[in-house]
Amino acid sequence: MRQQSNISFYNRVAAVLTLAFAISGSASAATLLHDYQLNGTFADALGGPSLVSSFGGTLTANNFTFGVNQGLSLSNGLTTNNNYSIATTFQFSDLNGYRRIVEFKNLGADTGLYNLTTALNFFNATTGPANAFAPNVNVDLALTRDGVTNLVTGYINGVQQISFTDTNNLAVFSGPSNIMYFFRDDTIVSGEASAGIVDRICVYDGALSAGQVRAGVCAATTQGNAPEPVSLALLGLGLAGLGFSRRKSAR
Repeated sequence: MRQQSNISFYNRVAAVLTLAFAISGSASAATLLHDYQLNGTFADALGGPSLVSSFGGTLTANNFTFGVNQGLSLSNGLTTNNNYSIATTFQFSDLNGYRRIVEFKNLGADTGLYNLTTALNFFNATTGPANAFAPNVNVDLALTRDGVTNLVTGYINGVQQISFTDTNNLAVFSGPSNIMYFFRDDTIVSGEASAGIVDRICVYDGALSAGQVRAGVCAATTQGNAPEPVSLALLGLGLAGLGFSRRKSAR
């Protein structure tokens, strides 16, 4: 009977561990692919493809300043076009109406990530609360897309602003070489771009967790090294409960 009790106990421990790690999302990993620090160079600090400025703008020792509809592009920057995170620190001078942040369809679609009069917007899926942006003030923006669940989530300064299930693949990069455009508007509906400054852009090969986004732009290099705090709490409570149950049964 003692042997059977021990087996049952360890089975319950395994169940608690499985639950905790499932909640934490630790089974999936997101690795930092590219780190564009924009300190006098468009090069990737990790040795990948460089950003491209084909439309104007000024690269300085500290950042990249762009005019209306200038911005940057990146080709061959993703392992898969539907499973990634993008993190960037930037500011816009004009927040009136739609102002393009990321374009996904080789400039051939009006859908994509925007500022919409100070709110984070993914057209035409969802809009977050107002006052996420202020003119000429840096924000840390993160956009994640999970290739398994198709869940797209957007954050400003570590706070979630938008989330939707991307059944129509709006946030899938579909151009040649999975090209992505930053701060440059599409050719379908014009007049939706702003001048601004970008300090840094990082690209990951999977969806970062909310906790990693809160840690800051480009702060996390991998996902899954540790459970989220809520999962750690659940794990501790679960193991404590199992220990109490075992001690009680031993009396």
